[in-house]
Amino acid sequence: MRKSGHARVTSRSGGQKKLMAKKKILIVDDDPGILSMLKLMLRLEGYEAVVCEEALNVLDKIVSEDPDLIMLDAMMPHLDGLSILSLVQSKDLPKKPPVILFTGNVDEDYIKQALKAGASDFLMKPFVKEDLLERLQALIGKT
Repeated sequence: MRKSGHARVTSRSGGQKKLMAKKKILIVDDDPGILSMLKLMLRLEGYEAVVCEEALNVLDKIVSEDPDLIMLDAMMPHLDGLSILSLVQSKDLPKKPPVILFTGNVDEDYIKQALKAGASDFLMKPFVKEDLLERLQALIGKT
């Protein structure tokens, strides 16, 4: 993988190579196993994946990494997903990327609150790879 976030591609017309930016996804979760699994899966699908294990560092990570999308765990220590969503929406950030909230909470009221707080979509845990990829493609396109 290239650290620049660009991939070399060959055009159909003549084999000429050019650089194309990869879509960057920020994964916010306190579980190292989930972070590793998602990071690997996203990289294998052609996305650039960066992680944030600490909810209190999310804003700094958004500014420093400038992600195209954020995947956010709903249940984290210090700040839960709804609090993080509200915080991100309240700040004057250069760009507010779409957020996919992933949760084990099947309560409809919680999901409505999350969407109202700024979530673009949500996934129920455990989720299937194809469901995640479908949502990513709908929100930020294919890499």
